[in-house]
Amino acid sequence: MKRTGSANQDSPDLTGGRNLEPEQYLWIAVLARALHDAFGITDYTESKRALSWLNGNGRDFREVCEMSGREPHYVKKKIQKQLNEREAYFAQLQQSYSYRNLSHM
Repeated sequence: MKRTGSANQDSPDLTGGRNLEPEQYLWIAVLARALHDAFGITDYTESKRALSWLNGNGRDFREVCEMSGREPHYVKKKIQKQLNEREAYFAQLQQSYSYRNLSHM
């Protein structure tokens, strides 16, 4: 069955012009959520958890990348600078507020 309507069209920005299976969109969304949690939220604990997952190169990270049609090493290479900057930011924040529990920020 052919998909119709703009909501179901493949976005070239998201897919690189490739037609993807619906499951791949799910796994792309998982990666996007991890990136959002790592870089786009202010909850220290959740952001650190996402950074750890992205930096860890664990089996589940690799599987999510593969299921989304992405090469894990490529994904990691593309975001490594931002990961390092965010980690440095949190290290600096932790030093500045060492007397406070950062998980409540």
